[in-house]
Amino acid sequence: MNCPHCHRLLYSRQHPRCGHCGGLLPEEMRLAPHEIDEIKAEIREIDARRAKAKEKDEEEREAARRRNDSAGGGTGGGVFG
Repeated sequence: MNCPHCHRLLYSRQHPRCGHCGGLLPEEMRLAPHEIDEIKAEIREIDARRAKAKEKDEEEREAARRRNDSAGGGTGGGVFG
């Protein structure tokens, strides 16, 4: 969707003004407050899932490191160790 003033692509329909020219956007172009709230809630959910996935990945890496260390994989003993 483009700005009715400068005709450039809008950065966001959440804000009342165009990010390029600062022109005031008509009400019908902007998102309704409930739509903005829904978007923000979805972003929070995505962030929470990403954080949980990152935490799980870190736990799996730590468990693999511990298994490797306990199996003698990190103490040398090879051709170069």
